[in-house]
Amino acid sequence: MKGHLYRFTVEHLEDPKGNSVESAPLVFKTKNHDDVFAIVEKMKNKRLFDEEDATSFAIGIKLFSEVMLKNKDHQLFSEFKPHFAEFMRTMKKS
Repeated sequence: MKGHLYRFTVEHLEDPKGNSVESAPLVFKTKNHDDVFAIVEKMKNKRLFDEEDATSFAIGIKLFSEVMLKNKDHQLFSEFKPHFAEFMRTMKKS
């Protein structure tokens, strides 16, 4: 698959009580057909959310949607796909 290659690092910093957590970071590489940095900036510019939420939302949507695209014929997505497409159209209009 062609696309931009990214490395994501997720670190668990605190538990729900605010205590520090020491665990190895989760690190993975993945490709995406879009420039994720550009998508994050677009979401920030829409001002639908604060900057951290805009970043989280953009990254989450891009990771999820790329897996769904890659596995478009998987039955898990069969009922959800039309709703997700409509959601994306609505989000892009916002």
